[in-house]
Amino acid sequence: MQDEQRQNGDHGSDHYSKRIEQARIDLALLFRTDLHIGAKRLYEIKRKGTTLNLQFDVDGDMRWRSYNSALSWRITMLLALTENGTVTIHEMDQPGRYRRMFPATLLRRLQWHARPTADFPPVARFYDPHGKAVLLMTRSRFCGHAVDVLHNLTDSGPVFQPLWISDIMALRPMLGIGLVRDETFTATIPISAYLEAAGTHRRIVEEPELSSISLTGTVMPLAVPPSSRSVAAIFQQECHHNPALAKLRGHTIYDDYDWNAIEAMNPIS
Repeated sequence: MQDEQRQNGDHGSDHYSKRIEQARIDLALLFRTDLHIGAKRLYEIKRKGTTLNLQFDVDGDMRWRSYNSALSWRITMLLALTENGTVTIHEMDQPGRYRRMFPATLLRRLQWHARPTADFPPVARFYDPHGKAVLLMTRSRFCGHAVDVLHNLTDSGPVFQPLWISDIMALRPMLGIGLVRDETFTATIPISAYLEAAGTHRRIVEEPELSSISLTGTVMPLAVPPSSRSVAAIFQQECHHNPALAKLRGHTIYDDYDWNAIEAMNPIS
């Protein structure tokens, strides 16, 4: 990494610093929230003996893992950041399913939206063909390993939170929720409108119904279920050793959006 910085000069060093700072912000958010299904966390209600199969490499070192706890993947990600490593996903769950759910073009669009002070329309829609689950994704986090999602998986109303892609993929093997990507989905209305409608109507309101609802332009944060003690403990421990991470305790997902943004942008496909 030091050789790379010397070759790229100040520009390379600045890019590296921004990457690490953004990763810290993403971790601060991800370690303070867990995915809840109904009233419980995913790992409290997963079917006995079920796991998410993972194939990935860390700086080219190929690895296979069975992902079955709230800690395993988070610790892998934390170690990769600490050691300045790069994690590349090859498979999650069934062969080929990860790329069907998250093709390279979608990952690029989500990454394009991962910029501060923006208010873009949702990029992707996932749904359960046999249930009522809906997930609207706006941007990526932590080098493409997590996404910001407005979803209705909890029984307390819509939630807007960052989620690990691994948790989303784990819903099928662990709970039998076979999400699929809506390949016909396109959105023109900013996510702020979806969030305001979700707070007012206590459900996810989608286009074209959304365009007919009267909105004030005021976004009130939706309640987010807390993380488990074990996940929170890891974050607290890292804050003890990393003052920069500790300063982000109060950072929320809403701090990374600008509800007054009016500039129209079209992502590069």
